[in-house]
Amino acid sequence: MKRVYAICLAIVCSFSCIQPVFAQENISQIEPRSDVIDWRYKMENGKLYKRLYNFTKEQWIGDWIYVGNVN
Repeated sequence: MKRVYAICLAIVCSFSCIQPVFAQENISQIEPRSDVIDWRYKMENGKLYKRLYNFTKEQWIGDWIYVGNVN
């Protein structure tokens, strides 16, 4: 009898510690915290230029900067 009682107690204790996890929880939208900025390059008459571009705002930043000649 004690053995049956101990087994029942162990089963009740093990199931009482489990917390349900829902797979369909509401997930909030991802919000960018900073702008995505990268260099854009162009070639003109064998000369290489670069300029920063803000992809988040779709705007150019600054002026074209001469990098060097391309062979």
